[in-house]
Amino acid sequence: IKWTPKATITYPIICTFAGFFAGMFGVGGGIVKGPLMLAMGVHPKVSSASSACMILFTSFTATTSFVVFGLLIPDYAVVCLIIGFVATFV
Repeated sequence: IKWTPKATITYPIICTFAGFFAGMFGVGGGIVKGPLMLAMGVHPKVSSASSACMILFTSFTATTSFVVFGLLIPDYAVVCLIIGFVATFV
């Protein structure tokens, strides 16, 4: 990553907007920041792993809020959990 004066201003502003939209509209920050990291010159494997980590925390927070408010349907949750694990290994 080459930090130029322009990049020092531009990238944090884009990340701030990504975080704002992630919180306001439920869009995962990793969806926006993944391509941004590629544009910054980050290795694709590092960008993919970092993006997946950000999406993990976003989905964990959403799941936690569903559990807290009693909106989680256990039957669907089990099916989705199994499908998620199987899809990970395929």
